Order: sequence, then C-alpha cells, then structure tokens
Amino acid sequence: SSTMGPACISERTIELVDELRAEHGVMFCVVTAARKSTMVSRWDLLPRCDAHVCESGSRIWVNGIPDEVFANQFVNVCGPMNREVEGADERMEPLWQFYRKLRERVPGLTMDSRSYYGMFRVGTNGDVTIEAALHDIIRTSLPDNVSCATNLGKYDFYPSVAGKGGAVSYLQKLFGISKSETAALFDDDNDLPMAEQCGIHMLPGLTSDSVKAAAICEQPSWYVANTVGQGVFAIEECLEVLLDRARVDSSSRRQQLQEQQLQHDEDGLRKSDDIEELLREVKEATMNVPMAKNKVTR
Repeated sequence: SSTMGPACISERTIELVDELRAEHGVMFCVVTAARKSTMVSRWDLLPRCDAHVCESGSRIWVNGIPDEVFANQFVNVCGPMNREVEGADERMEPLWQFYRKLRERVPGLTMDSRSYYGMFRVGTNGDVTIEAALHDIIRTSLPDNVSCATNLGKYDFYPSVAGKGGAVSYLQKLFGISKSETAALFDDDNDLPMAEQCGIHMLPGLTSDSVKAAAICEQPSWYVANTVGQGVFAIEECLEVLLDRARVDSSSRRQQLQEQQLQHDEDGLRKSDDIEELLREVKEATMNVPMAKNKVTR
C-alpha cells in the first residue's frame, strides 16, 4: 500500500511472481515497514515468497520460519522478537529509551509502537514546529545504533544493523545471491538502503521527492514504470519487464550449457581417438619386437 491504508494485489501479480519462481528459479521476498500484525493478516493474500520481511527490516521469516539468527544481531538494541506484546515503557533497550525521550521532549508527536518489537513510528501531522523539534532531537540525541527513515511522511526508527538494506544484505548472504542478481521494486525514502544493495531497480511509484530526484536526475539506469503511480498496474508492468529479462537470461544459460555440452562431447571424441591411436601404436610396437626362443632343459 502507498497510503498506509487498505492494500490490494492483483491476480496477475501473483501469476507473474509464480512464473518467475517456478520457470526461472527467481527467489521472491516481500520487504515492508508494516507491523507484524499487518504482515500476518495479509500473508495468505501475498504471492508465494521465499522470505518475508517487515518492521523496516527488523523481522524476517525464511520459508515461513522466524529468523532468530538475524534478530540476535541487534537484540541488545530493541530486545527479542517475542516482546511486541509488552508496552514501550517496559522495554529498557536503546531503541525504546529513545522512544520515551521523543515522547517527553516533542509535545504533539504521534507515537506508534503497537505490535512492533524492532521499530516504532512517529508522525508530526504536518506541523512545522513539531517537525523542527523532531529533527533537532534526531540530530543531537539519536543513539549510534539506531537509524531513522521516512515512510510516506512518517518517521521510522529501528536498529541500524537492521533496516531494509540490512535485511536484504543478510538474505543475499543466506541464499548465496549477489548484488547484481538482485532486483528491487520500490518507491519511497525508506527503500533507498534496500535499493543500494541491489543491481536492478524498478520503480512502480515515486512517493517522495528524494526518490523522484534520484530516478529522474541521478540514476538514469533505474526503470520507472510507464504506469508509475497507478498501483497494481505499475507493479504488473515492472514484473513483466523482469519476466522478459529472466526469459532472455534463461535462454542464454541454456545456449551456454548446450555449447559447453557440445565442447565436452567433442573433447571426449578427441580423447577417444587419441586412446585408439595410442593402442594401435602399442600393438604395432609389440608385433615388431622379436620373440625369444624358449629353451627347455631336460
């Protein structure tokens, strides 16, 4: 969703993802800043995924199983994954200490920690005074191990080791996938660290000025959908482009494998001919050696 409200996904999107995965071996991952409860409620409606990531990259499931190895890398910053049921006032880690500091020092800030364990979200409701106070405390008091990103006008705070970029980097290592083999579909500021970890960039939407400037002026190789901003139609367009690319890559790999097999067969024939020639030479040499007469003594 590009509105933080109800989201929708098209049947065609699911079909395209299924074809990418089944026919071309592409791994697929959903990465979102949404809270756990939102991810879980939408799980069955999403395309089949190899990994799910939510809470701005602080919570990962691999093949439906929570990844505690990743979470343990920053447990000292936000606490363990089973802590989202506790109130923010009961958590002593740096992320939640900063949450309370913001609440105390920036009056009028909207605070959201519900169902989060590895991040929280705040909003200024467009008030320039609150915005200025928030920026000031971020500049002077943000803990070294906590990062911040904007998401559709809201501010997300999360462990620096996590984030969407950290989650993608972890999954690349886990699955053995390089940066050049990774594609990102994204549209907002909090997606940029994820985009930096990827070699292919697809934009179905441009929901922030910084992303728009990067796509238009700074990163000409980024693909901006012709249907940009048109929801599922832009998503489908980007997936169609990726599918065409996957088909070309698959065809090239098949041709390369055929050429390698042909070369292997030719090498095998040459080796077979060499062996036959060697056997003939050995046979001829054996026939030309004088036979010694046997001497029998009675």
